[in-house]
Amino acid sequence: MLMRLVAATVVAIVVYLACILLGIILGGLNVPIASTIGGFLTAYAAVIGVLAGLWHFVRGGGLPGFP
Repeated sequence: MLMRLVAATVVAIVVYLACILLGIILGGLNVPIASTIGGFLTAYAAVIGVLAGLWHFVRGGGLPGFP
């Protein structure tokens, strides 16, 4: 159970950082829809990261189709 918690925390941090990075990249483009999506990802990166970590903890991790 402790290893699942550690793995879920790592997943949450990685998803948070990926959302921030992708949000900055999309926000830097001069396309209005990409800037909007980038702003959303940057603003809600923490929420998306926590939800991904919770999902990983509850579902037990792993990729779909793989044991």
